[in-house]
Amino acid sequence: MGRPFEINLLRTFVMLVEEQSVTRVARRLNRTQPAISLQLGRLSDAAGRPLFERDLRHPRLTRHGEMLLPYARQMLKMHDDAYSRLSSEDIAGRVTLGCPDLYAAFLLPQTLASFRAAYPGIEVTVRCALSAQLSEDVSAGRVDVALATRMSHVRPQGASITVLRKEPLVWLGANSGTVFNEETLPLALLPEGNLYRDYALQSLNNIGRSWRIACVSESIAGMEAMALADAAVIVLAESVKVSGLRRLNEQDGLPPLPPVELVLWVRESGASPAADHLAAHIKRDVGKTING
Repeated sequence: MGRPFEINLLRTFVMLVEEQSVTRVARRLNRTQPAISLQLGRLSDAAGRPLFERDLRHPRLTRHGEMLLPYARQMLKMHDDAYSRLSSEDIAGRVTLGCPDLYAAFLLPQTLASFRAAYPGIEVTVRCALSAQLSEDVSAGRVDVALATRMSHVRPQGASITVLRKEPLVWLGANSGTVFNEETLPLALLPEGNLYRDYALQSLNNIGRSWRIACVSESIAGMEAMALADAAVIVLAESVKVSGLRRLNEQDGLPPLPPVELVLWVRESGASPAADHLAAHIKRDVGKTING
């Protein structure tokens, strides 16, 4: 190995693995495609090994590229965390973060804890609501940053929008439950205006499965209670793990569900350093960032 790994080269390397397109990487970094190829060549020289197969039009890692990838991600995280921590002393303010109850309970606790440790001068207030309501709150200035479910007809005014990742949806029922066998399937759902609900009912209608709404709950806890009692079947994101519930599938008579996309809305990007730092922290922590 001839030279140390440069952070900017590692960032380009990881970005290409995630984006699978030199064109998209060049656009995100505001550089030309030849400049991106040159950076990757410099990183390969530093590694002393080729990291990608020859054709970058369809990026494929070599054995050594696969070996470097987890180290590159770890080094980038350490670099960004250190940079954020050192620069956080001078950043203070208040931020209102909006998110549905599900994301507040299962996706954000660790992210908010690490953000608080990195930015002790920033006070974060969390507001839980459905994505459609959060869009109105962002437009009205009541929420600065929102983690929400992407919906075709919901878009806050004057906010930047970033798609974070796709989130598969799954049916869940009690571990030893039998309620899913009922001729008319009982469901515990969130109120109208929720995409999980829409996808669940649409998927059941598509296969001609009869259903009834046994519970409408504004909180995930209420839905979980119904499922754990074997009184209903629920729909949650695949990443959500609830003790006592198991995943139900086509063998149980339930159709596959389409995925949803998680989006981040930031009101007046650049107007509030505190909000911008929280948004950047969520982008890095919650999932791979893709331009929306």
